[in-house]
Amino acid sequence: MSEHIQIDGVTVEVRRSARRRSVDLTVERDGEVSVAVPEEMSTAEIGRIVRGKQEWLYTALARKEATNKGPPPKEYVTGEGFFFLGRKYRLRVVADDEVGGGKGGLQWTNGRFFLGRGKVGDGKDLFVRWYTMQAAEWLAKRVNALKARVGVESVEIGVRDLGFRWGSCTHKGKVFFHWRTVLLPPERIDYLVLHELVHIHEHNHSAAFYERLRRASPDHKVHEAWFREHGDEYRL
Repeated sequence: MSEHIQIDGVTVEVRRSARRRSVDLTVERDGEVSVAVPEEMSTAEIGRIVRGKQEWLYTALARKEATNKGPPPKEYVTGEGFFFLGRKYRLRVVADDEVGGGKGGLQWTNGRFFLGRGKVGDGKDLFVRWYTMQAAEWLAKRVNALKARVGVESVEIGVRDLGFRWGSCTHKGKVFFHWRTVLLPPERIDYLVLHELVHIHEHNHSAAFYERLRRASPDHKVHEAWFREHGDEYRL
């Protein structure tokens, strides 16, 4: 059963770890608040530390509320724009026999997406499937190109729906990326790859993590600011 504390109306999930020596307060992309703490830290001490960061916490929550509004959901009609590697390409709905060997699937050809008219109702699923395939191929290449920068020899990766997270790294060193990653500009994808590869060494957001990240990506703060402002624009 998960542990929570209430701080002036804000529910904070407490995540304890025997290996942790510092306290890390986080506002997740969906607005949920968590605090990672050493295993033996008392609830009273946790509450005192979180209250000491209330100004930062309320500012972060307000920012999340604003950015999570995001753009309206996509419509699968001719003229709608869909991102791929940071550029927006228009969709054209055509007769089923013009796409996918008569099956009315989704194709990307000559800088335009084509969707069979009979598959419009499955438009989102088809785009997710296509993006997932493209992400798996693109990310494998970028991980291979960047892994030496953070001192990693081999990496197992996966692509899936991670909700509001762009990526995650297990304690066994497997790295997962959201399929939406391939919507982003290439330089932002590279930053996410480096961020998750650093987590293979540091499974937290400690000072040691950010020192490794700074060495691997000296302009990481620029990327992080960009994601706070624009990240939610890249979705279906």
